Amino acid sequence: MYYKIIEYFGPKDDGWEKYLEWRKLKLSSFDSIDGILRPDLFDPKATEDWNNCVNEDYKLSLITNLEYAKSIFHKYKNAAIVGVEIVNSIEYSPEKLLLGFDIIDSYCSVSLLTNWGNDEENLFSSKVQDNGLINDLKCALEVRNMLRDKFAEDSHAENCQIWAVYKTIT
Repeated sequence: MYYKIIEYFGPKDDGWEKYLEWRKLKLSSFDSIDGILRPDLFDPKATEDWNNCVNEDYKLSLITNLEYAKSIFHKYKNAAIVGVEIVNSIEYSPEKLLLGFDIIDSYCSVSLLTNWGNDEENLFSSKVQDNGLINDLKCALEVRNMLRDKFAEDSHAENCQIWAVYKTIT
């Protein structure tokens, strides 16, 4: 499992109601890891940061161990630590504290569930739970495959992935 330190977004934010109106979702909380609404706050700079992050394109903000994430968490305001795993198969076995599944674009940043326009065709919005995630892996796989097929020319959708999102205890 990897860990992300991300900015809080939800009912306490000034833009919450405007977001819900635009996106036409009925949410009571926001557990999506969308990088626009909940940007990554961790950006590796020091050697110790680099020793504790995923050193791959688009994944530098992923921290490889929870203890390190906890040790630097105090540096950030209005932040949360979440656990994430990239899911490639229906064989995936979720761990405790699973919040649900997000579908993240090819650049490992934008949630296609919570930030894909307003889904006027209602292709998947009805499957999004009140926390901004899908709670069933089979359903998440179906939505991911539909997005990849229907929007194959869109660079965000062509290699989108399912990310399991976990609550962490800090």
